[in-house]
Formats: sequence, C-alpha cells, structure tokens
Amino acid sequence: MYKLMIVDDEMLMRIGIRSSLMWEEHGFRIVGEAGNGKEALEIALRSTPDLIITDIKMPLMDGLELIREISKALPSCRYVILSNFDEIAYVKEALRLGALDYLIKSEISPASLTDLLTRIRGKMLSEMGSQDSLFAAPFHYTQSLTHLKENFFKDLISGLPVGEEAAFKAEQLQVRLNPHQLVLIKFKMDQFEEVKKKYKEKDEKLLRFSILNVIKEVTPTRENCEIVVESSSEYLVVRNATQVEEGAWRKEIEKLCGKILSTMKDFMNLTFSVGVSTIVPDLLSLKRAYREADAAWRHRFFTGGSSIHFFEDMTFTTDCAGVQYTLSRDRENKLRLLLDRHNAEWMSNFLDEFRIELEEAWADEQAIRKAYVLLLEIFNTQFSQASRALLLSERKSPYESVSAAETWYELHRIVQDYVLECLQTKSRTMQQLTYADIAVDIIHQYYAEDITLQSVASQINVNPSYLSRVFKQEKNENFVSYLTRIRIEKAKSYLENRRLRVYEVADKVGYHNYTYFSKIFKKIVGVSPEEYRG
Repeated sequence: MYKLMIVDDEMLMRIGIRSSLMWEEHGFRIVGEAGNGKEALEIALRSTPDLIITDIKMPLMDGLELIREISKALPSCRYVILSNFDEIAYVKEALRLGALDYLIKSEISPASLTDLLTRIRGKMLSEMGSQDSLFAAPFHYTQSLTHLKENFFKDLISGLPVGEEAAFKAEQLQVRLNPHQLVLIKFKMDQFEEVKKKYKEKDEKLLRFSILNVIKEVTPTRENCEIVVESSSEYLVVRNATQVEEGAWRKEIEKLCGKILSTMKDFMNLTFSVGVSTIVPDLLSLKRAYREADAAWRHRFFTGGSSIHFFEDMTFTTDCAGVQYTLSRDRENKLRLLLDRHNAEWMSNFLDEFRIELEEAWADEQAIRKAYVLLLEIFNTQFSQASRALLLSERKSPYESVSAAETWYELHRIVQDYVLECLQTKSRTMQQLTYADIAVDIIHQYYAEDITLQSVASQINVNPSYLSRVFKQEKNENFVSYLTRIRIEKAKSYLENRRLRVYEVADKVGYHNYTYFSKIFKKIVGVSPEEYRG
C-alpha cells in the first residue's frame, strides 16, 4: 500500500480529488493534505509519502519549489502535477524535475484518476520490487485502529459498559481528545431517502466516504476531535470545548458547522441538519450528550432542514410534552361542510387555521403527526371514491407520506396537496352526476344528521321543488321515503350490536325521538326494534 498526499490551495479541489475514488482499492492510502507548498513540505517530512499530487501555482511555496525541496529529503518520492491549460510551461519544468505525469484540472474524473494510478503504481512496483508488500502491514493496522476506535465511541454513545478505564482505552486507541469538557455534534442528511435512490450499494459506500472527507477537510487538523459514522445519513463529531468560561466554544462550533453545511451544499449538493449537545464532563457522559444532540436535531421538524440547533436553546415543559390535539365536533362539522362545497380556497384557509391551532397548543412532533392523520381519516371518509382513485394512482399512500415527512412544512404541504387533489377529483366526478345522484350521496353520508329536502337542496344550490321532482323521476321514490329507508336499513345493522341500546340506535340514524323512531321502524319492517332484535 503506497502513501499518497494531495496538495492544492483550493479546498474544493482537494475534496473533489479525495472523494473521487476509494483509494485503498487502487493501492494508495491518503496520509496528508495541504493548501500550500510550505505546509505540504512540513507534512511530507513527517508522513513520508510515496506519491504527491500537487498543484503548481500556490501561495507561500509553489509546486515546483515543493518538488525541489522534498526531493532533497525524500529522493524516492514521486509526483503528479495538477495544472490548467495555460500552465504548460510550468508542467514541462515539473516533468524535467522528475514528475511522472500531469492532470488538467478541468478534465479530472474517476476514470482519468484510475488510469493514472494504474500506470504510476506499475512504475513504482517495478522500481521498488518486493518492497511493496511491506506497505500492507501499516495500512491494515490503521484500518483496524479506526474500526476499534469507532466501536469504542459507539459503545460510549449507546451506554454500553466500557469499564472505568475509558480514558485509558481512549489513550490506547490514540483518540485525539482530552477526556474532559466534551461536546457531541450530530449531522444528519436531509431527505436521505431521496438521495439514496441515486446511489447503488457500492455508490452509497462512496457517498459515505465523500461526506467523511468533507467533514475531515473542513475540521481544522489542530482541533481535538473524532468523527464517528453512525450510518450513511448520520455522522457524529466529538470534540473538546475550548474557552468555556467566555462562551466562545459555541461560536466556534457554529462557525465549524456552518462551514461544513455550506461545503456539503457547494460540493455535493447535499443538505444536513445539526444538533449540538451541551458540554459534558467526560467520555462516560457521551450517552447523555448524544441524547441531547438528537433532541436538538429533532427541532428541525419545526424550523426546516439545513439548520443548526443547540440543546441549551431548547425549552421543555411538562405542560406541552405529549399534548394531544382533538378536533372539536363543531370544527369537524365545518370541515365536512367545506369538503362538500369543494372550494379549494376555503379548504386551504381551514388548513392554515388548523396549523395555527396546533402552534398555539404547543403540540409536539408526535401530536402534530397524529392530528394530520386524523384529518386524513376525515378526508378519506368524505372522499371515499376519490381517495381510493388517488391511492391507486400513487406509489405511496398519504399515511406513508405523512409518516416520512421530515418537517412540519413538508407534512402540511403533503396533506394540503392531497386534499386539494381529492377536491378536484370529486368535482370532476360530480360534474358527471345528476342532482339526484348528489342528493343520494349526501343522504348516505349524513343520514344521522338533521337533513331535509330543503337543506340538501341548499347544499347543492338547487330549488327544493325542482330537486324533489327530479329525485322522484330518477329514483322512482320521493326524497323523504328514500331517506327513511336508508335510516331504517342502517338501524337494522346497528341493532345487530347488542351493546347498543335501542334509543342509542335511534340517535345514530337521525331519530332523536325514540317513540317516533319505533313507530316508523315497525311501519316499514313490520315489527318493533325490540322484536327485530329478538
């Protein structure tokens, strides 16, 4: 395994090169990076790379001078030059100094890098012969150490016992942290399910590799910190808090997180939301720190993605924790009436009012999700045919979408879009129906209410006398007779349930006078409700 170093004064160029390949699969391990020749010289003398990929034009010390200086101390080191089209003269000079090859920056791709590494590794193998096998041991040691260190932190975060000697184990694993005054930062990708669709399993591995590289690149090497990969979408940074007394630690973390978020957006077009714990005293407190960071991160449900949240800013009260929201009977009736009117603007206004009510109730995320599910249930009851048609045409049900929504804004938009689409579907269907058909539909939905010919006619904007006439013509039965028959059929069904008293059945089918209900029931069925039940 050969040691590789990348030198370029453009951070995004360094990230781009490092993230283009799984370098170990090509026989190279990145041991250092630098933004100028002077810094590169210092790092190279410590890490002794076998190959340096370097820019030519850089501040403090350019690439040509870097090659001259390193060649004195590391004569076996090899070089690849990064250049622009207008730097050919410099490239020729670099090749004269011993560079093996060059890359035009605008043409760099995974394929061109792979081809280059294959050629260079072949040359280096022929020069070094059997010595190549000697490089494998340090690499595998480093890989094993990284794996053990990551498991160590995962055990701490999960609260698994690591013994009283956590600080000693950290020292053995070469953890770059002072074991006291620690802060945990949680970075979690927004809309990961959508991002994941673009990546196959191997590509997802490269995605993790690229994200990790960005975090490493942006985090200053002088800082005491460790990075833990929880999953392809979640990354943890554990670091020491400095200048705690002055409160400067928070500004430092805000600056670091902001830089990581902007680099992720610029370089990978990905957004992350961040949760930051309070300062905890030691390694054994990292479980608490993770819970705090996770709780802070969850606040992105209310604020939206690409946001940074500190646990110390969170307000938790027993009054609003787990608050339940219920839709009053009046509000539910208003909603059903609006749905019947098929007015999209009125419906949007109702949903906005609904959101404000939840805000004023200080509902938490779980209560908000349940409240929107309650709305969906009402919509689907009201629009049974329209909602079924939409469900058949959609890959994902609205309930799944509500569950998967990451923010309140997204959740509200999903429900709003769904109900407005239901309204449009229902309106298209109603255009094909007669007034009598619409009246029948209303009867089946509201037979338990105090509906009359006049109220139904008003609801569908037609003269009651006209509705009565067309209803009789099309259904071979007058409006009142049809309503009564439906109510009695429903009553017979309810009477099968012996837990309901007869007067309760009467109320459920729109008869609030038990004596009148019993009289009508016997007239149509031939026996009283009690006799029918047996």
